[in-house]
Amino acid sequence: MSSIPNSAMPHAKVHHDDDHKPKSDAKKAAATSDWVEDATDAAKAGLATATDAVKSHPKTAIAVGATVIAGIAAAIAAPALRAKDAAEKKAPPKKPEPKKPAKAKKPH
Repeated sequence: MSSIPNSAMPHAKVHHDDDHKPKSDAKKAAATSDWVEDATDAAKAGLATATDAVKSHPKTAIAVGATVIAGIAAAIAAPALRAKDAAEKKAPPKKPEPKKPAKAKKPH
């Protein structure tokens, strides 16, 4: 074994499994954090603007809300109606029942 002290060779330390964890990229984390903060700030500004608009024009806000709800209902109902129509078109057409022979008329 060597008699050189660790202070003379600080790089020659025993490495444990904990030391070999991959280090996260600080720049990447900072960029993600900045993007999230920017998006949060933009959402807060938009919410403040929307809140001010609702306070100053409540009837218009109610009309817009009703329109949005109607649009959501239509978006949900449209695929169901299309599926129903497609199922009806795929069904084979009903065959008409065979006609019964006409009864002979009695002479008067």
